[in-house]
Amino acid sequence: MPRIQQLRYLVAIADTLSFSRAAQACHVTQPTLSIQVKEMEDRLGARLIERTRASVILTPVGAEIARRARTVLAEVEDIREIARRDDPEALQGNLLFGVVQTVGAYVLSVAMPTLKTRFPHLRVVVREDRPESLFEKLSDGTFEALLLPDEPGHRDFTSVRLLQEPLHVVLPSDHRLAGRETVDPEDLAGETILTMERGHRIHDPIAALCERVGAIHARDYAGTTLDTLRLMVATGMGITLLPALYVRSDVLREKLVVARPLSSGAPVRPLTMSWRSTSPRHRTYALLAATVSECLTPWGLPE
Repeated sequence: MPRIQQLRYLVAIADTLSFSRAAQACHVTQPTLSIQVKEMEDRLGARLIERTRASVILTPVGAEIARRARTVLAEVEDIREIARRDDPEALQGNLLFGVVQTVGAYVLSVAMPTLKTRFPHLRVVVREDRPESLFEKLSDGTFEALLLPDEPGHRDFTSVRLLQEPLHVVLPSDHRLAGRETVDPEDLAGETILTMERGHRIHDPIAALCERVGAIHARDYAGTTLDTLRLMVATGMGITLLPALYVRSDVLREKLVVARPLSSGAPVRPLTMSWRSTSPRHRTYALLAATVSECLTPWGLPE
């Protein structure tokens, strides 16, 4: 049977599709990694990797073993966590977060200074991925926890709400409403409001607001990222509503656009942290969730 370290090497190759990058990620030399992978193939009697000058490809057998290896490695990490559960230094090592593009950087830019101060031995590692892949990768151990703009009801996961994040109105700096400290929802009547493509978490609340106040929900052009919406506003295509944490990070420094909170009835998106309910690091994740939530509180709405 292959050794645990060999499984780590195979997973690293599956993640990077590169022997050199996999070796770097595993902190070994490339020859060492190559020798270990060859030894694993010999032990199993199967070809796991096709390697050419141009590419590295996992064989079907290699891909399936890598998938199962993730689960094995997650269980090994759980065993280690059980062993150090009562260790005062348990909040240490790496913690791999899976995030979506519209959440990760904006949440962690607020929370990271506090996390580093309170948990100096913990290294938070963040990887962006497609929303549809996140839960699968949480299940198989690729990710230890997720940051999401949603409230998943998955029975295998524990989810904690971090924030009810309001959406702020983002307008061209010369717009008639730009000089106000807050914007009344009724003042949006007749305005063209841009939003993300259908399926993104903020699409439906913005569409509902448009219908409620008599705004025009632009359907001929939809953004694929928060940055796209901000740039569309800057070019005068309309106005939009963007999450408060994104406004803090990427809008307040702008000159072509401004952001204003709604005086009432602001659409919101919930931000949550999720992890496997069976993980022995449950208390660790709950403590981290409480810390992140504390950091985000000034940017949210009361429950």
